[in-house]
Amino acid sequence: MILIFLSLSLNLAKDPLGRDISGHNCCILSGKSLHIAVQATEGDKPLADKWIKFIPHNGKISQDSAKTDNAGFASIRFTPGEEGWVEAKTNGESIVIKPNVIPKQQLIKLILSVIIGIVLILMGLDHTNKGFSRLSGEKTKQMLWKMTKNPILAYLSGIILAVLFESSTLTGLMLLGLLESSLIKLSTALIVLSGASLGSTFTVQIIATDVIQFSPVIVLIGFILWQTKTKLSYIGRILLGFGLIFFSIWLIRDNMQPLRNIFTPDINPILLFFSSIILTFLFHSSAGVLGLMIAFVGVLDLSTVIPVVLGVNIGTSFSILLGSTRFSSSRDRAMGVGYVILKILFVGLSFYFIFLPKGFSVTARNIANLHSMVNIWGLILIPFCFPLAKFLNKIFGVERSKLKLDPLFLSSSTVAISKSYTVIRESMEITRIMFEDTLDVFKQNNDALRKIIISKDNIIDKNHEELVSYTSKLLGQELSNRESAKCVTILKISNEIEHIGDLISKNIMNYAEKKIKESYFFSKEGFHEIKKYHETILLNIKEVEAALSSMDRDIASDLLLGQKETEEKLKKFRENHINRLKEGKRESIDTSAIHLDLLNDFDRINYHIYNISKAIMGKL
Repeated sequence: MILIFLSLSLNLAKDPLGRDISGHNCCILSGKSLHIAVQATEGDKPLADKWIKFIPHNGKISQDSAKTDNAGFASIRFTPGEEGWVEAKTNGESIVIKPNVIPKQQLIKLILSVIIGIVLILMGLDHTNKGFSRLSGEKTKQMLWKMTKNPILAYLSGIILAVLFESSTLTGLMLLGLLESSLIKLSTALIVLSGASLGSTFTVQIIATDVIQFSPVIVLIGFILWQTKTKLSYIGRILLGFGLIFFSIWLIRDNMQPLRNIFTPDINPILLFFSSIILTFLFHSSAGVLGLMIAFVGVLDLSTVIPVVLGVNIGTSFSILLGSTRFSSSRDRAMGVGYVILKILFVGLSFYFIFLPKGFSVTARNIANLHSMVNIWGLILIPFCFPLAKFLNKIFGVERSKLKLDPLFLSSSTVAISKSYTVIRESMEITRIMFEDTLDVFKQNNDALRKIIISKDNIIDKNHEELVSYTSKLLGQELSNRESAKCVTILKISNEIEHIGDLISKNIMNYAEKKIKESYFFSKEGFHEIKKYHETILLNIKEVEAALSSMDRDIASDLLLGQKETEEKLKKFRENHINRLKEGKRESIDTSAIHLDLLNDFDRINYHIYNISKAIMGKL
């Protein structure tokens, strides 16, 4: 009997799989009850029908004692107060079961602080993005794009662009436009994106800076500078953005402080990995998710951090994949898929993280460093981008995009304006072809060509409608004065091109139809003068088309200098026609109305060409 008594022991209850079900260290909201269970054993065997006494400390229990079942388990319900615990006793043996009690009010404050923190982080990222973008300037970005001819320079330009845009996603959106216009190769785009992946980690490195306690001061200074009308306003906006991010981290950490010893998240790493992918895709920002994780430093361990860091690097590629597949050409889709492949390789090559020592310190700086280490693989994988691009080109082909003005590009004013100029140039090219073919319609009485010219005006009209709608949406966003001026210029030029298209399709082609139906013929001298004036106007159209290709003010200025000479030429041709009428030439009499109307409409076209030149120069 003595031996049996000496071998009796009380243990925390565990299920057949060895998991603790006693309630010890279990998280419970204050005011809620939980299951408390112990197991009595005799040696290694469970002891049945043994009374266990339960003594509550700062809490209430459902019963004072309970008898063990055949498995040796005895259980009660316990409603703990703050720091509440239960002592179980039998035959001189005792054991303590202490749950982690979470104050309800504190949990509500934490949840609210996380929600507010997420909003502040996203607002902060938006402000820093726009501040960096405005501060960098358009010329800086154009200069960087010129670096993309060399692979190493392309990689460096990707890093710098991601820092200036504060986002690899916006860099990717710009690349989509350049790729669709065949201004860069797919391999170059993938190399630039590899650099942008590393450049985008710059934001997280700044967020990891230990200046959280100064966040209110940073917000105040940033807001004051933002209100100035100088270039300092861009710096102020950057400071305001980072200040909001720092403040959100401070807010979450402060409300997390009382729960640090209680809250020990134990989440499946695979679930964390895929959740971080989805969250990054929804935020459109890896910095946003990692900033939120940095706010929980002190609670998280290495097994929690690694899946999130790896997951956000996959998630950030999905925004570009979505942009490339929803509306864009197959060339763009190839880039989107290629970027996802590169990111998967980055993550795959970074799985050595799981071998980091358990004592690895989980700090804000180390989280940022791990994020940067994932993306440094882009430099090593530069040679791989060439065969990958070749493979993707074979799969996707090079068909053109059906949607010219992708709504997704509105998230980057630089990209949206660039795409709008592309549509402008397309309309101008169509206008030039229409005007070129005009002379053949009159010369050959070609009714089929006349109908083709009229149908082409539909494209110009559609482009104009899309540009008006697209640019109006763009103007509704927050733009710099320079960007707003560019949007206005786009609308003015599009309006002038649309007028030229209408003059050709509705006026000039109507004269052609009348000439064909009535079987009229111009006099030899008259048609020669029409041809000469047509050549003059066509030359002006080509000149303004060249000016539009790079918004060259010098070409536009030279074109305006010839305005007086063109007017003199028109005056001379009109006088010559009047003289032929006085001489009573039959062909001149029959085609007199058509002849003069045609010259007048050529002149009106020229007037719109000059207006386009003025718009390029900023004088319209």
